[in-house]
Amino acid sequence: MKNIFLTSLLLICLAPSVTLAQISSPQIDSLVAVALLKFKLVGAAVAVVKDGKVIHSNGYGLTDINSKKAVNEKTNFQIASNTKAFTTTAL
Repeated sequence: MKNIFLTSLLLICLAPSVTLAQISSPQIDSLVAVALLKFKLVGAAVAVVKDGKVIHSNGYGLTDINSKKAVNEKTNFQIASNTKAFTTTAL
Protein backbone atom coordinates (compact mmCIF):
# COMPACT_ATOMS: atom_id res chain seq x y z
CA MET A 1 0.00 0.00 0.00
CA LYS A 2 2.89 2.37 0.74
CA ASN A 3 4.21 1.91 -2.81
CA ILE A 4 0.85 2.90 -4.27
CA PHE A 5 0.67 5.92 -2.00
CA LEU A 6 4.19 6.98 -2.98
CA THR A 7 3.49 6.61 -6.69
CA SER A 8 0.26 8.57 -6.45
CA LEU A 9 1.96 11.21 -4.34
CA LEU A 10 4.79 11.62 -6.82
CA LEU A 11 2.37 11.85 -9.73
CA ILE A 12 0.34 14.52 -7.98
CA CYS A 13 3.35 16.49 -6.74
CA LEU A 14 5.42 16.32 -9.90
CA ALA A 15 2.66 16.93 -12.44
CA PRO A 16 2.19 20.68 -11.69
CA SER A 17 5.93 21.38 -11.49
CA VAL A 18 6.63 19.56 -14.76
CA THR A 19 4.08 21.71 -16.58
CA LEU A 20 5.46 24.94 -15.10
CA ALA A 21 9.17 24.22 -15.46
CA GLN A 22 11.39 21.54 -16.94
CA ILE A 23 12.55 19.06 -14.31
CA SER A 24 15.78 17.19 -14.84
CA SER A 25 16.51 13.51 -14.28
CA PRO A 26 18.91 14.30 -11.39
CA GLN A 27 16.14 16.33 -9.70
CA ILE A 28 13.72 13.41 -10.08
CA ASP A 29 16.37 11.03 -8.70
CA SER A 30 16.80 13.33 -5.70
CA LEU A 31 13.05 13.56 -5.05
CA VAL A 32 12.66 9.79 -5.21
CA ALA A 33 15.63 9.22 -2.89
CA VAL A 34 14.05 11.51 -0.28
CA ALA A 35 10.65 9.82 -0.68
CA LEU A 36 12.15 6.33 -0.26
CA LEU A 37 13.77 7.39 3.01
CA LYS A 38 10.77 9.35 4.29
CA PHE A 39 8.26 6.56 3.62
CA LYS A 40 10.73 3.78 4.53
CA LEU A 41 10.33 2.01 1.19
CA VAL A 42 12.58 -0.70 -0.15
CA GLY A 43 12.18 0.28 -3.80
CA ALA A 44 10.15 2.06 -6.44
CA ALA A 45 10.02 2.60 -10.18
CA VAL A 46 9.28 6.01 -11.68
CA ALA A 47 8.47 7.11 -15.21
CA VAL A 48 7.79 10.64 -16.40
CA VAL A 49 5.92 11.04 -19.67
CA LYS A 50 5.64 14.35 -21.47
CA ASP A 51 3.76 14.83 -24.73
CA GLY A 52 3.47 11.06 -25.11
CA LYS A 53 7.22 10.47 -24.78
CA VAL A 54 9.06 8.95 -21.83
CA ILE A 55 11.54 11.60 -20.70
CA HIS A 56 12.69 9.76 -17.57
CA SER A 57 12.41 6.19 -16.32
CA ASN A 58 14.41 4.59 -13.58
CA GLY A 59 14.25 2.01 -10.83
CA TYR A 60 15.33 2.78 -7.28
CA GLY A 61 16.23 0.47 -4.43
CA LEU A 62 15.44 -3.23 -4.20
CA THR A 63 12.58 -5.45 -5.32
CA ASP A 64 12.93 -7.50 -2.13
CA ILE A 65 15.06 -7.14 0.99
CA ASN A 66 16.04 -10.82 0.94
CA SER A 67 16.90 -11.23 -2.73
CA LYS A 68 18.74 -7.90 -2.99
CA LYS A 69 17.64 -7.70 -6.64
CA ALA A 70 17.65 -4.11 -7.89
CA VAL A 71 14.49 -2.40 -9.15
CA ASN A 72 14.75 -1.22 -12.75
CA GLU A 73 12.41 0.56 -15.15
CA LYS A 74 10.92 -2.80 -16.22
CA THR A 75 10.17 -4.17 -12.73
CA ASN A 76 6.55 -5.26 -12.30
CA PHE A 77 4.90 -4.46 -8.99
CA GLN A 78 1.87 -6.29 -7.68
CA ILE A 79 -0.71 -3.58 -7.13
CA ALA A 80 -3.86 -5.72 -6.85
CA SER A 81 -7.02 -3.63 -7.18
CA ASN A 82 -5.20 -0.32 -6.67
CA THR A 83 -5.57 0.44 -10.38
CA LYS A 84 -8.78 2.20 -9.33
CA ALA A 85 -6.69 4.73 -7.40
CA PHE A 86 -4.46 5.29 -10.44
CA THR A 87 -7.48 5.85 -12.66
CA THR A 88 -8.99 8.30 -10.20
CA THR A 89 -5.69 10.19 -9.94
CA ALA A 90 -5.40 10.37 -13.71
CA LEU A 91 -8.91 11.79 -14.02
